[in-house]
Amino acid sequence: MEASTGSAIDVNEFDSIRPYRTGELPEVIERVLDQPSFFKIMKYIYPDLDEADIKEMMADIKTPEQFQEEISGPAFKVITQTTTNGLSISNLDHIEHGKAYLYLSNHRDIILDSALLNVSLLEKGYSTTEIAIGDNLLRHQLIHDLVRLNKSFIVNRSVNPKEMLASSKRLGNYIHKTVREDETSIWIAHKEGRSKDGDDRTASGLLKMLVSGTDESIDEALSALNIVPMVVSYEYDPCDIFKANELMAVREHGSYNKREGEDYMSALAGITGHKGRVNIAIGRKLERSLERLPADAPKNELYKLLSQEIDRRMHLMYKLWPTNYIAYDILHGTREHNRHYTKLHRIAFRNYIRGRIVKLLLMRKGGGILKREGFIRQAREVMLQMYANPVVNQRDASEEPVY
Repeated sequence: MEASTGSAIDVNEFDSIRPYRTGELPEVIERVLDQPSFFKIMKYIYPDLDEADIKEMMADIKTPEQFQEEISGPAFKVITQTTTNGLSISNLDHIEHGKAYLYLSNHRDIILDSALLNVSLLEKGYSTTEIAIGDNLLRHQLIHDLVRLNKSFIVNRSVNPKEMLASSKRLGNYIHKTVREDETSIWIAHKEGRSKDGDDRTASGLLKMLVSGTDESIDEALSALNIVPMVVSYEYDPCDIFKANELMAVREHGSYNKREGEDYMSALAGITGHKGRVNIAIGRKLERSLERLPADAPKNELYKLLSQEIDRRMHLMYKLWPTNYIAYDILHGTREHNRHYTKLHRIAFRNYIRGRIVKLLLMRKGGGILKREGFIRQAREVMLQMYANPVVNQRDASEEPVY
């Protein structure tokens, strides 16, 4: 993990952020096998394997692609089978075999959003992607090593303000090199941090980063990346209580300071928690939207318009589950969407929300945060809004392009 040293960032130096290469694997794998935590992770996924079996599996790994195909891919497949009621992928015909894309994704789970895409691509015979991951999640050397073994590259968020522009340009340069020269696809979240309230919005700053390292126009630079919007939707969000806790703290105090290890606990909950059904929907390339950008508009306006167009597409192709419709109807006191669920669905979801609020209350007490007046009512509202917002966004999304 790169720390801020005060020295200038070379915008064309990628060794500190790129995934590990084949020649680096023996040393990295040896380091991973020295960590007892790694065997605990593997035993969770493969309970029938002993330590010798796991060491033998790792000794056979010669390339990052092999690690993804033989270790992480099958591992996430097991996680999918044990923690979901099925993973589906929509509109796979929007992408071509052998072509590199930039998958611009909504962001709900720290690890699984990208992992489930790669599981789906592997199963259908497509090449997997490199994965963008923030350095704030890589505090432990084992996690740092595992994600870079798994074709992840690092987004440096800990740089100081003076280095931010250079760091952004380097990231943009790396993405262009990977997609355009190496012909390798990339997954990246459409904004920094997960959507806490279920309201998926694209950060225009991300689009600026993708252009910043080039001398090309906005439409030329972005067209060359073959950008494909995609969305992942979970029937149940296993991290909903973490997100609700953060949203309520922001309401109460105006900000939220994460506890030590909270990102790790949230990532673990996301991997191991029940998710119900999960869908990944892949959109069409942004090419036509880029061609239609107004020629005479200021750059900031162009980025804003394009962000809104990406959001419109994402909202329309988002797979809505009964939990989304029920949350909306409960929150607004209607039966508007009751054709999408049964009475038993509604009772089960109400009980689920009650249970999550009790867990949230216990989590707050355990953290020394006392219950305050109206806590249960406000927690219920925050939790329901989280599930209802995708319904609102899809309802409000126009079938016509933004511009």
